Amino acid sequence: MKKLIWFTTIITLFLVFIMPAILALGIKLVPGDNQPGYNSDQRLSIYGIRGVTQKFISQNVNLSAIGTSIRNPNLKNKKDIILTLFNEKMEMVRTSVISGQNVEDGNFIKFVFEAIPDSINKTYIFTLTSPDAGPEETIEVFYTQSMPSWIEQYSYDKYSYAGGLPIVLYFKPVNKITVIKNIYSDLFSRLLFQSFRKS
Repeated sequence: MKKLIWFTTIITLFLVFIMPAILALGIKLVPGDNQPGYNSDQRLSIYGIRGVTQKFISQNVNLSAIGTSIRNPNLKNKKDIILTLFNEKMEMVRTSVISGQNVEDGNFIKFVFEAIPDSINKTYIFTLTSPDAGPEETIEVFYTQSMPSWIEQYSYDKYSYAGGLPIVLYFKPVNKITVIKNIYSDLFSRLLFQSFRKS
């Protein structure tokens, strides 16, 4: 009986304290923040020459991907969906292309590109387009005016507005040790929070 208890204890400790470190070694991208909330009724259509432009400030170094939710009703759009990233001087710095046939309606989609080492606190602008799509192959992105301060403004149909797309920025970890440290810090804070709630 004692052996079983010891075995169970060791397995539990391994899963709680060692497994996160092992899993962290495989993490390639770390989100900068949670996806902002949005109203599913507020959408912008993208097809042909009609695209969306978003201005934002990078939260960290090694900006490597941008994610947002995209509607592709009935999977009608099977054409390329292109994210083109510019610096503040409107010089193109990265491009990421995905096929519409891989975008299910309402999916959260990541546009991944080569990491930008010195991206922290810098302003960037991206355009999201599907130039080969016709009106019947429209995709839609969500938008809102209630955004965190690092999401500055968006442009659509020749006009600019405050707020924008509910995007998530992803960053390539500088080193695995930092990722592991953050995982354990989050884990212990959650455990402490749960213990305080019970007491």
